[in-house]
Parts: sequence; C-alpha cells; structure tokens
Amino acid sequence: MTHAELWLTYQLASRAHLKVPPTTQLIELEFQNHKLSDLEDVLDHVFRQGFVEARHRPSTWWERKDGQKVKPGFSVEELLKQGVGKCPESALKLVVADIPTTLWFTYVHLHNATAHPVTQRVQLVGPPSNPGRLERFANVTNYIFNQGYIAPKMRPFVHWEQPCGKMIDEFMRVEELLLTGLGVCEDKPLRLVIDAHPVHVHPDHHHDHSVHHDHSIHHDHTTHHGHTIPHGHCPVTMPTPKPSCGCGHY
Repeated sequence: MTHAELWLTYQLASRAHLKVPPTTQLIELEFQNHKLSDLEDVLDHVFRQGFVEARHRPSTWWERKDGQKVKPGFSVEELLKQGVGKCPESALKLVVADIPTTLWFTYVHLHNATAHPVTQRVQLVGPPSNPGRLERFANVTNYIFNQGYIAPKMRPFVHWEQPCGKMIDEFMRVEELLLTGLGVCEDKPLRLVIDAHPVHVHPDHHHDHSVHHDHSIHHDHTTHHGHTIPHGHCPVTMPTPKPSCGCGHY
C-alpha cells in the first residue's frame, strides 16, 4: 500500500517558550505531478511553498517524536510503514532553529590571578516542564546568580563584555549579539567580568581601637610672654612693642 499523506509538526526555537502546542500540518506526497519520495523532497517542498523562511534552511532538521534525528534521505514510505507521520499524534517533527538557543561565555576574574578562566554554556530556552526564555543579558545575569554560580555579594561588580573588551548593556537582547556570531560557540565566548578585589585577612595584624587619643579635641597649650603656643611647637620670642609715649604705658 502506497501512502499519499505525511503529518509533520513544526518545532520553532522562537516559540519553544510559549505554552501553546506546536502547529501540525498535513503534507500531500503527490504535488503537481511530483512524488515526494524522501524527507529531503518534503523539506524542499516546505521551503518552496514558503512555509518556513529560506534563510533558516541551514538550521532545519527532522526528528522523531522521541527526539531521535532522522536523516534527510530517509524514505517517506518506510517511515509511514513504521507508523511515523501517519496521524497528528505520530507526526514527524520539523525542527527549525530560527533563533540561537544557547549562549557561551567565560568567567573573567580581573583581580584574582589564580582563578582559571572557565567557559560555560547557558540554555536560553527552558525545558518543556519550565518554559521560558532568557531574552536580555539582564535575564542571563539573574539566572547565573539564581543558580548560585557566583556569590550574591559579587553582583555589584559584574558586567558583560565582548571578546574585544567592549562593554555590553544589560538591557541588550541576547539574540541581537548572537546574530553577529559572538557567543554562539565555545571558541567565540563572551566575557562575564567579575571586577572585585579579593579581601585578604592577615591574622597577625591586630589593632586595639579601644583607646585612642583625639588631638582634635584635647590640646595642651603653653603660654609664652602672654601668647598661647600649642603643645609640640617651639616657643617663638615675640618682640615687645615699643611704648607709644614717654610715660611707659602702651
């Protein structure tokens, strides 16, 4: 028996965070006197009809319902015999990574020479059990601190940078920078800079602050020839003014 229809469902990365079921579509395997024999034929048909933008062709692939990838040259007839794509419940998944789904970055400790620069990947789209999207760099920063990857007290000293050192505004959309090619892989990570000086405590340095002398309040003064001289200053001999007249009175 030759099958004439194939059911597929669209799995777009840009819609993964939405709490809505993916769109399912019926594809007729006979189209304009042309037989869609394998999955590559079906994929060409999808793009020719404009169901998916052509620019996403390099980031589109097939998966079974359990997530196992299917080669594009696989026979449609064979899949249908296996029960894949025969109905909406068994629809074949067409995965379209229309937006980046991960961000790579490196922890950079400016004032800790012993800290090793560790590179990490963050999933921008949450799992189906907890859907959500880290849209802006501020969301990614909050996620990192919420996971406990960096101590909360370091929050005022953290900022993002491009590999060249240019600072990244926390309000910037992550996708906007990823589309430039930065942060998309382990070889091109962004920089999460921790600009905090480490605190060094020396146990042998103790200071007794229980007693102190406040010289701004208590002063010892010395009187010299009727003039007040602050303590610690050498007395200066002041010249005796001459009488204004011969009576000896000043």
